[in-house]
Amino acid sequence: MKASLNWLGEFVEIGVEPRKLKDDLKHLGLGAESVSAAGDDWIFELEITTNRPDCLSHYGVARELSTLYRQPLKRLDVRVNESGASAESEVSIEIQDPDLCARYCGRVIRNVEVKPSPEWLKNRLEIVGVRAINNVADVTNYVLMELGYPLHAFDLARVRDKKIIVRRARAGERLRTLDGVDRALTADNLVIADGRRPVALAGVMGGEASEISSSTRSVLLESAWFDPVSIRRTSKAHAMHTEASHRFERGADIEMAPVALDRAAGLIAKLAGGEVLRGVVDVYPRPYLRRELELRPSEIRRILGAELPAEDVEWILRSLGFEMRADGAGRWRVSPPSFRLDVAREVDLIEEIARVYGYDRLPACVRPAPPRVERDTRREKELTVSSIMVGLGYREVIAPSMVDPGENARFTDRPTVALVNPLSQEASALRSTPVPGMLRALGWNLDRDQRDVRLFEVGKTYSALPQTREGLPDERRVLTLGASGRRRRATVHDQEKPLDFFDLKGDLETVFAAFDVPALRFEPSGCQYYEPGLGGRFADADGTLVVFGQLSREIAAGYKLRQAVWLAEVDFQRLLARPLRTRTFRAYSKFPAVERDFSLILPDGVRYSEVEEAVRSSLDTAVQSFQPVDLFHGGSVPPGHYSLLLRVTFSSLTHTLTSDEVEQLSQRLVETLEPLNIRLRS
Repeated sequence: MKASLNWLGEFVEIGVEPRKLKDDLKHLGLGAESVSAAGDDWIFELEITTNRPDCLSHYGVARELSTLYRQPLKRLDVRVNESGASAESEVSIEIQDPDLCARYCGRVIRNVEVKPSPEWLKNRLEIVGVRAINNVADVTNYVLMELGYPLHAFDLARVRDKKIIVRRARAGERLRTLDGVDRALTADNLVIADGRRPVALAGVMGGEASEISSSTRSVLLESAWFDPVSIRRTSKAHAMHTEASHRFERGADIEMAPVALDRAAGLIAKLAGGEVLRGVVDVYPRPYLRRELELRPSEIRRILGAELPAEDVEWILRSLGFEMRADGAGRWRVSPPSFRLDVAREVDLIEEIARVYGYDRLPACVRPAPPRVERDTRREKELTVSSIMVGLGYREVIAPSMVDPGENARFTDRPTVALVNPLSQEASALRSTPVPGMLRALGWNLDRDQRDVRLFEVGKTYSALPQTREGLPDERRVLTLGASGRRRRATVHDQEKPLDFFDLKGDLETVFAAFDVPALRFEPSGCQYYEPGLGGRFADADGTLVVFGQLSREIAAGYKLRQAVWLAEVDFQRLLARPLRTRTFRAYSKFPAVERDFSLILPDGVRYSEVEEAVRSSLDTAVQSFQPVDLFHGGSVPPGHYSLLLRVTFSSLTHTLTSDEVEQLSQRLVETLEPLNIRLRS
């Protein structure tokens, strides 16, 4: 917003030079981007934050400066000489949707002469970047820049049935706005209509059918309050951003509506020679009620770390428009003004005090605080997993949470959460699977000739069902792994080795080894988007923890992935619910170990995980380790069976094992495997 120094000076005495004023405006939180001379005036380019629509006007900025400089804020010159006739006899106003329009005020001005504005008004508008049109339209823009309240003027003779109806647009209705564009309206659009048709897009722009022209003799002047969300949606839907919508969508001051109306009516009567009819047609179904907040000196001291004088606190808040009264217990009861919608808590009041008092004046001190040492076990687990993944050669990525619902549905049947106001079709829903994001990340790297890629992501997925107790979508944390390329490059010592199923499986086992996950088992079953026979999952007693495998060649071709891609989706939320595995120290034995190989015959349906579980369940402390070292099919092995060579290491911490002891341990191990129909090979 552009602000004129001379215009500000009409409301408050400013005794500092422009460069100093620029710094003071920044001190107040009103970002002064630049200041430049314009004749005998100075123009400030202000960056007003979205929570301060009250400062989108010269009067609002002047209020801030009067508080800072401790100068009185001059009263507005709102004088209207009314005629004997009543405005209600000329026009009626009806609000059909009070949720979207909480107040609508109108004044009627007759016998106006529409002509160019006087030079002072033209110059005042042009210096702040507003184009002059005619004396009636220029007055509404003048009041907009002065008080920050949007107004609109209708040619009353072109308002059919002398009736104003504030309602939602109906199906098939159209409106040609003042910019000459014919717009198709929807039920989401709030319009100002006369007895037969829409004449303005509420809070955004007026219509051509009722615009002020040189033939206008009677003016209906509008001042209203519209719901910010409704104006924002309408403005975005029609790709329109106007000075009016800029203010309404941030929250206008509902109590300023009649004040701005009277200010504009008085100026129009003065500049256009009209007469203002008696009374304001003010439709105000639910009047604004000031809320009260408690302000405690002890809380000011606690938050700011300083004891501020009571007179300073009262001066700052009262001059900013707040009403204050002492409650007799050393505290204040404070009522925020209607133009400060951003002040809703006690801490907001304290922020106002600190902002004007000056953060640089607050003492630099450290408040005493009792030490609190809390162990964040969840964070420890997350860091443990991240460290493991980085150690395995993976790099972390952050994928977008917004996806194309059609692409998302290729990898899951969980319903997505559709966005009400999406940026595009490709980002119109929250993802319910992390696979598309990981595939795009892998593709981005492969397209740039990075053949060996290992990526991981810790993120969330969202599903419309089942919903949480609060009615919100279900959120699940997921750890996603994506890998492609080679495990080992070719060297003079060895050939290259591509990544395979067991590389990914081993990486997952390394992650799970950090957690205490009882009854963890592997099952060779993947998803519909994995290559047949190249998918698997790990599960515990409560269900599946991870599914992983090679991406289907058909889907890989659709993503233009030129080499095999391996994926894993870990239910990270369930994994984090498990404790980290306790690290224990086991001393090395001082006595020699004994290795024995067991050549076993197993039915084809028996997996090694079942062998491992059986052996572990019967382990004696003398069994130091065991591992499979050879696998064989055919030959002398009976059909429907396979041969497995299991190497077991026996040792003792207290003595050298005898042959009899080793034989007993071996016999016990073989007996443990008999329920699985496993026997020694003859």
